[in-house]
Amino acid sequence: MDIQKKLEYYRTTTVKEKPPETDVKKLSAPVKAIREHFNGEILFPSLAPIIKIVRTLPVESSNKTISLKRLSRMKLQEPVDPGQCLFFDLETTGLNGGAGTYPFLMGFGFFDNDRFKIVQYFLPDFGRDYYVFQEIKRLAEGRSYLVSYNGKSYDLPLLKSRAILNRTELNWERLIHIDLLHLCRRVWKNSQDSCDLGSVERYRLGINREHDIPGGLIPQAYLRFINTGVIHEMIRTIEHNYQDILSLQKLLLKLAKIEENPRALEDHNAYLRLGKLAFEIQDLEYFESIERLYSQLNGGSSAQLKFLKSLLHKKRGEWEKAVILWEELIEHRDFMFPVLEELAKYHEHLAQDYRRALEYTERALKHLGTLQQLNPYSVDETRKSAFVHRSQRLRSKLS
Repeated sequence: MDIQKKLEYYRTTTVKEKPPETDVKKLSAPVKAIREHFNGEILFPSLAPIIKIVRTLPVESSNKTISLKRLSRMKLQEPVDPGQCLFFDLETTGLNGGAGTYPFLMGFGFFDNDRFKIVQYFLPDFGRDYYVFQEIKRLAEGRSYLVSYNGKSYDLPLLKSRAILNRTELNWERLIHIDLLHLCRRVWKNSQDSCDLGSVERYRLGINREHDIPGGLIPQAYLRFINTGVIHEMIRTIEHNYQDILSLQKLLLKLAKIEENPRALEDHNAYLRLGKLAFEIQDLEYFESIERLYSQLNGGSSAQLKFLKSLLHKKRGEWEKAVILWEELIEHRDFMFPVLEELAKYHEHLAQDYRRALEYTERALKHLGTLQQLNPYSVDETRKSAFVHRSQRLRSKLS
């Protein structure tokens, strides 16, 4: 698009009138080729042609509401209706965001009874996103949720900034944003090297993309398309975006099944993550159910779960139960010092057994001294100072 056409385009968008349609034969050969490959529709061909691609496929019915209450850390208190979700993903000219980053492919998906519809908007040149915003504003009408993967920190802020630059308003603040990246990390962060969408697809959804274009190569592929008109990388990019949207809806339903029945995980690292989540949301009943699943899978409980459970009992004022667990962990290398500190605090401030509190404090100092002899840099000086201060205070109380 030359400068005169760009100026004419922005003069037209100022009054927000749809430009007159013209003969599709006047479109460039690459635009026509992509349109024909995907059986797409050309929008606004006279000034800023955009390719709209619509595909539908049968899926599991979306009529049943799902719960993500715990996996969302209690932010989604009410059941979620998948039919009220708008899934979205962008392909852009950069991975760092910012006002100069341009979303040249915008993909959206939503349930339509027993079908899942994916709508993609491909912008074959810069300066064409105004009319796309008019289209996608309508997609969100009547819906309650946005679903993305890392969209909270990247895709949605970029959409909002581009909308402002195009003098339009999305008004998507009313929608509840479900970023599946955060939910996946709460389950699988310790089960795989990465929680990027490709890894989650491969290990959790059984999806292995063949001939896929890596996301990091997409920005340069788009610039090559603009400079050369060669379309094969853009076809792969559009398919990449299509699969992203399709995976989002599958992942949402899988996470809902995990919320409903964590037993299906059969992954001890994932159970440890869910135990941590149960501790964070202070849900003892859920914690104990995860603890049972872990024990059944591994033939016993874990020290990490025991320690977190002790802190749950502490917060609930169930001190006897907490003390029993601390005593069980007192020789465990990873939890020795936190446990000795908790026992010293309990006996000093609640049981007011200063002598017993001093015993635990001195025991901690002895272990710290041994560690320091083996490796002078292995001891946390802040922790050591706290135990020394506690020892001095307890000795003063006993004198």
